[in-house]
Amino acid sequence: MVNAIKRFIIERMKNDFYVKSPPIVYKKVLQQSTEKTPIVFILSPGADPQAEVQKLIEEVGIGMGKFYFLALG
Repeated sequence: MVNAIKRFIIERMKNDFYVKSPPIVYKKVLQQSTEKTPIVFILSPGADPQAEVQKLIEEVGIGMGKFYFLALG
């Protein structure tokens, strides 16, 4: 049903803008976090932001010693 609705929207609007998820800008996510508001990713199957997050950590200079990956699945 979800796919049928997406196809209907794409056909009617002549665009897939309304059915695509916006890209995640990890620097904005980091700027919005504090020591009291941690970053938590709730992922769907197949999603793996680990490489992008590690790249951001290296760019910003946080260091992997202060960052923890925890898989609950």
